[in-house]
Amino acid sequence: MFRYVLPGVVMLALGAALVPIAATPSIAQSGSASEADDTVYWDKVKQSKNPDDIRGYLDKFPSGLYAPLARIRLRNMEGKGSAPKPPVESASPAPPPQPPPPSSMPPASIAPAPRPSSTASVLTNPTTIREVQDLLYNLNYQIGPRSGQLTSLTREAISKWQENIKQPVSGDMTEVQLGLLRRARFPTIWGALAYHTKGASATTWNRASRENAENEALAECRKKANTTCSVLTVASNICGALGFYNAVVGGRQHWGVYASVRPTLGQATDNALTECRRQAKQPNACGVRITVCADGGHSR
Repeated sequence: MFRYVLPGVVMLALGAALVPIAATPSIAQSGSASEADDTVYWDKVKQSKNPDDIRGYLDKFPSGLYAPLARIRLRNMEGKGSAPKPPVESASPAPPPQPPPPSSMPPASIAPAPRPSSTASVLTNPTTIREVQDLLYNLNYQIGPRSGQLTSLTREAISKWQENIKQPVSGDMTEVQLGLLRRARFPTIWGALAYHTKGASATTWNRASRENAENEALAECRKKANTTCSVLTVASNICGALGFYNAVVGGRQHWGVYASVRPTLGQATDNALTECRRQAKQPNACGVRITVCADGGHSR
């Protein structure tokens, strides 16, 4: 015979929400479990968090009084609802979280080191100053002794270099400018013109370094003058010329030399003569004593 649930809507509690379930007739069939067994089984598994317990109830009572609620709970437990999955127990308790190593946790009282200013000078120690002097020397700037001391000649050379590469002219050097200087292309062909005011002179060209060209020309000039000589250097295809005069004016002997370095031999010669005529006691006595081009162009 048939047993009907009262018609209407039954509200089944699920967590914090109420889910309306339409009432349907429950049929007690011959050979099936009784309603009392249904209730007893459900009371045993309804608080379980194991999906297998709920499936076991549905397998035994697919049309039971609590089957609609069991299916909802099973969907939730399988991730289709809000009910959480049962936790997986490990063989041993998980170790407590460890703090990060001390090196990764600087004390709050220690402030991070400030970044260096982009305008700060790098010329603060003899090693860097000597490096700058060597670099400028090999770009053919007049820097005086390469001693690691920041002299006025070194500052003048820095200012001239800054002007030539369109940098702010300060006579000092920043980290950025030092990087530019280190990446500069240095000449590989050098010549030199050594001279003395009273007439001795010597030249060298096609040398691999400025130092070699200077030393050879100076040594030859000293032999002729029997004293120390001055020197100018030229690089790549740059040329130099030496203007001079020697004259008696007002009963006294006068002489002088005027060294010039210019991009071409003609420009170097013209400039040497111009300076001589501008400064000499007897301008019409001026002439060009000697010329040199780093690549030997003056001898062609």
